[in-house]
Amino acid sequence: MLQKFALAFKTKTIELFAEDEEEEEDRASISAAIDLDPAPEEIITGQRVVVLKPDPLPPPPQLDPETLILALFATLSSFRAAYLHLQTAHSPLLPDAVRSADRAAVSHLRRLSDLKDSYFQNPNPSTRPVLPFSSHLQAQVLENQHLLRTFEAVVNRLQSDIDRKDAEAAALKQRLRDVETANSKLARRLDRACTPPDGKVEALLSIGVFDSVLKDTCRVVHRFTRRLVDLMKRSGWSLDMAANSIYPNVDYAKAEHCSYAILSYICLGMFRGFDSEGFSREGSGGIGLDGIDVNTQRMNSLTQFIEHSTVDPLELISGSSSCDFAKFCERKYQQLIHPAMESTFCRNSDHGEFEWGALRASGPLYEPFVSMASSIWTLHKLAWAYDPVVGIFHVAKGTEFSMVYMESIVQRAVTMGLDREKKSRPKVGFTVVPGFRVGKTVIQSRVYLNGLKEVV
Repeated sequence: MLQKFALAFKTKTIELFAEDEEEEEDRASISAAIDLDPAPEEIITGQRVVVLKPDPLPPPPQLDPETLILALFATLSSFRAAYLHLQTAHSPLLPDAVRSADRAAVSHLRRLSDLKDSYFQNPNPSTRPVLPFSSHLQAQVLENQHLLRTFEAVVNRLQSDIDRKDAEAAALKQRLRDVETANSKLARRLDRACTPPDGKVEALLSIGVFDSVLKDTCRVVHRFTRRLVDLMKRSGWSLDMAANSIYPNVDYAKAEHCSYAILSYICLGMFRGFDSEGFSREGSGGIGLDGIDVNTQRMNSLTQFIEHSTVDPLELISGSSSCDFAKFCERKYQQLIHPAMESTFCRNSDHGEFEWGALRASGPLYEPFVSMASSIWTLHKLAWAYDPVVGIFHVAKGTEFSMVYMESIVQRAVTMGLDREKKSRPKVGFTVVPGFRVGKTVIQSRVYLNGLKEVV
């Protein structure tokens, strides 16, 4: 009965209206349907059925361009953060971090590709994918989060650099401590060397030591002279005229020998005043030890010889321009190098207000000259540590050659134009390197002989 009632009720609810003349007939049909047991497939006739449709849904919201842009920027920030993490994971190499950052970067690239495809494949705004209303807020949050991750990666890299710098600083501090320890040991050895017993002083101050230092000094003077001659040639100077102005009327065996005159000019100029204790002071001449104990003077000279031998002369002169060595270099440079000569060496250089004739670090002869002056200064300190003090001499022009006191600077040479009957000896043209007296021993002076012919 409930089934029949439900069927009848359903039929009644979907009926909207009927013809007036059919109303009674419908009621009779309903009564008959109640009394009878109709089959489920029973078809109801004589009624007008209208299907009710649901209310139409509102149109989907259109894609907000601002939301799309925010999503795009958020994805870009994510990719940038992932790529930065990928770079950071390579130094030092962390395989797991590299793989994770690589996957993240690839996923963000795919997200960018999807955004691009969704925009260009749907030109109609109504068919574009719909983003939630809060997507722009979520995009801003994501962008800020990825910016924080980027800053975190930068901070991690900077912290790694700081840790590395700290490790380097610690290593340098340890090296400094080691150097200071080594310096202290050397200082103690230097103190012992500067005040050795008398027997050791005599062993140190031998003729062989002085001769060895003298040979080193001569090599440095030759090196400076070659540098000077090279600058003169490049500047257009005539070496013949320069040599003739220094020593006129000298008969050179070869044209190239005129450079010996320039070597003599430099060497004798640097050794001028060598026999004075105040080698660095202007106007000091002759040996003067008045009021000074000889042994004290010897020990002071030996100490200065050892100390100067262990320092860099360029650092010494730049660190203390008022020291005796700096004054010595300045005075000798002004005596030997004329301002006009130096100006021609730097003719094509832009020196601005450069003071010609003064020893300056920017000058073309600065380093070789300081090295030469340092060698002669060291030799002078060693000479004044001997007892008696080492003497110096040079041979005047026109003096007959003596194998005891002189040595020809041109080794392979013979005299020419000699008077065989008078058996005259060759004459000295000029002294190139002065000679020295160490006690009773003579170190020969090196001279250039006038009127020689080189043996081929």
